[in-house]
Amino acid sequence: MSMSRRLRTLALLTLALASGLGLAHATGTIEIARSADLQLDATIHRNIAVLHILRRPDHAPISGAARVTAALNGHTIPLQPAGTGYELRLAGLPSGAQNLQVVVAHNGIRELLVGRITLPKPRASGLFALIEQHGYGAWWVLNMVVLLLAARLIMRRKKPPAEPR
Repeated sequence: MSMSRRLRTLALLTLALASGLGLAHATGTIEIARSADLQLDATIHRNIAVLHILRRPDHAPISGAARVTAALNGHTIPLQPAGTGYELRLAGLPSGAQNLQVVVAHNGIRELLVGRITLPKPRASGLFALIEQHGYGAWWVLNMVVLLLAARLIMRRKKPPAEPR
């Protein structure tokens, strides 16, 4: 196996590990509140919480921007419709356990769902944030990139000059 082929293989393995590190950011769906008719679930991805409001008998989602309002610790928070749920941006919100109140208008009634949600600390982005979040794995990826660059520079230096004809 030639040296450049080894370097390409090592680079691909490094990229595979780096992309794998970025995939472990979502938590599972957690139940926040339920009533006789509705269930409120949340899934937290990086800096966004997606709230899902489901009818309990058939698990059909309730959607529509005008039908749902939310408050966190008594303060109104904006929700954005997102597919079958509602996005709640976590930037600027306090981390830790919080009281969440959601008012849902359905079937001619307004229903209040109250529960507790634990919000994570907002995650910073960039190289140092990646290293802080993933520890040893991110350092390994950074070291491999530096070694690949160094090996590439050494290979360029060791090429003999072309002989004149």
